[in-house]
Parts: sequence; C-alpha cells; structure tokens
Amino acid sequence: MSTNIAVSDLTTTITDSSAESVSLDISTNITLVEARGIAIGLTSASGIAFNPHGTVTATNLQAALEQVADQNFRTTETPTGTNVQEGDTWYDPDDNELKIYRETSGGVFQWVPIMVGSAGGDSDTLDAGAF
Repeated sequence: MSTNIAVSDLTTTITDSSAESVSLDISTNITLVEARGIAIGLTSASGIAFNPHGTVTATNLQAALEQVADQNFRTTETPTGTNVQEGDTWYDPDDNELKIYRETSGGVFQWVPIMVGSAGGDSDTLDAGAF
C-alpha cells in the first residue's frame, strides 16, 4: 500500500531586463511523492475518506466500519432492530451456534443455525462439497 502526498512549492523567478523594468514570474509546481509505511496522525477515522462499495454506503472510514460491524453479531441475546438485514450473521456463544438471518418462507425472516456436519430441525448444512 502506498500513500500519495502532493507537495506544493512556490517558485519565484525575477528577471531584470533593464534598469527601467522588472518582470516577475510566479508559478506553482506540484511534485508527487510516494511514501511507503508512513503513519498519518488523525484524531478520528471519520476524517479518512472511503469510497462506498458493495453493501457499505458510507463515505468515511468510521461509518464504513460501523456498517460492517452492524452486519455481524456476537451476543447471547437474539439481535433485533432495524439494522438486522437478510444475510447478517450471528454467533450465539450460549449455544455455540453460528446463525444467518434469512427468509424461511414468503416474507418471513429468521435466524437459522448453520451447522457443520449433520443438520437437525431447520438448520442449514454447511457442506464444502456444495461450493
């Protein structure tokens, strides 16, 4: 990964053509410097620009991280609310189950366990041979 830094310097040229006139030429030159492994001091990730991608619509790093975090849960209580959407995952440490929020019938969404091995009940089987 590299960071592009624009370095701007002001070049001033003074030419004395004669004793009666002086010309002044001021121009701005921009030099591109590539810096690797540079640390940039910021007080907040909200100051870092982010290009929206996929399901992440945020335009700064802080909001993008929050959107990604809102798609994955790790709690003993069932996640609910407006931030729960189809495709979100939840690990339930009480039951040691990984679940996915999906449509189980027309318009009905539920947290469904994903199991490795034999499935029981309404569980989905994670089968590497199916990929």
